[in-house]
Amino acid sequence: MQIIKNGLLTTIQDAGRFGYRHLGIPQSGVMDSRAQSHANYLVGNPSDAPVLECSFYGGIFRFEQRQIIALTGADMKARLNDLPCEMYRSIEVYSGDTLALTYAQTGTRTYVAVQGLPDIEELMQSYSTYISGGFGGFRGRALQLGDRLIWKNESPKNPNRILAEYFRPYFSIKKNIIRIVRGPEWEYLSTASRQGFEKTLYQVHTDSNRMGIRLAGKSLKLKEKFSMISSATLPGTIQLPANGQPIVLMQDGQTTGGYPRIGKVIEADLGRLAQIAPKGNLHFRMVNEREARQLFLHENKKRFTM
Repeated sequence: MQIIKNGLLTTIQDAGRFGYRHLGIPQSGVMDSRAQSHANYLVGNPSDAPVLECSFYGGIFRFEQRQIIALTGADMKARLNDLPCEMYRSIEVYSGDTLALTYAQTGTRTYVAVQGLPDIEELMQSYSTYISGGFGGFRGRALQLGDRLIWKNESPKNPNRILAEYFRPYFSIKKNIIRIVRGPEWEYLSTASRQGFEKTLYQVHTDSNRMGIRLAGKSLKLKEKFSMISSATLPGTIQLPANGQPIVLMQDGQTTGGYPRIGKVIEADLGRLAQIAPKGNLHFRMVNEREARQLFLHENKKRFTM
């Protein structure tokens, strides 16, 4: 595969890089793991296999050998050889075919799975790209014009799969409920901020990325001035900086931070949050840990369709 026109941010990502947070190395990996697992299912790969994550605008790819591909996630009005290309199904492509992805019409991130594994180095048990660190994926960076990727798969076999409508996502910019559990510093919020938290409408700020999603809405306030030592964070941790506007750390977010951690987006909703477009709206809804576990198990059932 050759990059004929690069996207805004297209990287190779798998399920992530685990076990290195104590060294300050973030998890990385796909922002929408359900879309990743569905794309891999459609081409017959393991659910955690590396995929192309195309953010906001996809670009143009030319295939240099016969391959089996699938597209999931955001709708970028894909076209194969200038004809509409269907999402959520196995697609057979041939040498010389071109796949064009435009701007995301719904959602923000499209996932392209290719049968087999990319011929790149696995680093710290992951193929994921960590751009800020300059390692992983393809040369530690986003894909650029002229880059060539090779997949280790000499005899592609088309599984001829279609993802049922039930498993396909619905993307909205107006009505998004993101469920969270309380964070370690939740009680440091003022009474008014705690009581009004779930009623506040937040908008995804345009200055959001793989490190964190910034939100704009009614400012949250603490009971009193508060300082804390740098403490552990995870993807989904909701930090509250001095301006009172929450930031949700995402896959490339730092491993520790000094802002109050008022909440944590549950695993089942992290991918949904990542697909809300800039200026899209959301409300938070508090759940307890038992509900969060049940929702996680339910989410896993929707990922594994075989």
